Amino acid sequence: MRKSILLLVALFLLVGANAVNAQDDTLRVLFLGNSYTGSNNLPRLLIDLSQSGGRTVHTEAVTPGGYWLEDHSSFTPSLTQISLGTWDYVVLQEQSQVPTIDYYRYNSMYPSAEYLDTLIKSCGNDRTTFFMTWGRKYGGQQSIGAYSSPVFSDFFHMQDSLSSAYTQIADELSAELSPVGNAWATALTLDPEVDLWQPDNSHPTLKGSYLAACVFYITFFDISPVGLSYTAGLSIEDALFLQNAAARTMNVNHYKPTPQIDSFLQCQTYPNPFNSSTVIKFTTPTAGILNITVYNTQGRLICTPFDGWRDSGAHEIAFDAEKLTSGIYFYRLRFGESHFTSKITLIK
Repeated sequence: MRKSILLLVALFLLVGANAVNAQDDTLRVLFLGNSYTGSNNLPRLLIDLSQSGGRTVHTEAVTPGGYWLEDHSSFTPSLTQISLGTWDYVVLQEQSQVPTIDYYRYNSMYPSAEYLDTLIKSCGNDRTTFFMTWGRKYGGQQSIGAYSSPVFSDFFHMQDSLSSAYTQIADELSAELSPVGNAWATALTLDPEVDLWQPDNSHPTLKGSYLAACVFYITFFDISPVGLSYTAGLSIEDALFLQNAAARTMNVNHYKPTPQIDSFLQCQTYPNPFNSSTVIKFTTPTAGILNITVYNTQGRLICTPFDGWRDSGAHEIAFDAEKLTSGIYFYRLRFGESHFTSKITLIK
């Protein structure tokens, strides 16, 4: 009887230790903002994007429409979440116009940010992170009550103001900064036609929110999202373009391929780096339709080396890059519901 009791105690302690270790592997993020964060459920996009990279994220969000940081500083649901003291990151997102209007920047945004940052730290949370938002599609003068911003000539002009406001407060508080708005600027520089705004020229489309999730992924994990399999329903081409825009903005080059899954056993490319041609080797567990596509670092589809039926077993697909220029490319295998993405380097 005594041995049985001791065994049960040991098992209980072991299960408890494993539960703690599992929790330690989970990144906990609290978002405080408004509809810019709530649109397209940005926290959920971050969770799913991170999961495709083999990382577990738990989020909570308090995002009433139109809220300022000043509102959050006295809003019970926000204060209750902060008081838990369990967050690795607490993300603060200001109302979209406030940072561009000097009166509100210095009399509302900054004092509220300082108050919330002090509260976040005193409650035992790890870090404050500022969510740099994006400018309006056509810029323009931003007015709230009796106070207004300068007349912004376009998005980029307004984004400069937002970037300055968020960078200043992040530096003053030694806080993290997630430069989502700057990533929008990068994406628009690469492709002026990319549709990041909803028809109101303010709130984000799914592409805009997905780009934001990619920036937060880099902020939290310090690794490039390029090649992650989760696309949130966007085309592979669009997702890769946005992943690359985020990586360029934050200057991250280190890359890890998406984890291999059962459908592609022992997937590898040899040689890699390569000159002119390489061979993609992989194993499929069943027969089915296989699709292989190659993209450049901007997420543009370059070619489709294979699209057709393959029996189960080991396969080799040759990729001829004779007409391509030197650089980094990504190939993506699609087999049924399974995907695999990896990087290849062409050197001529």
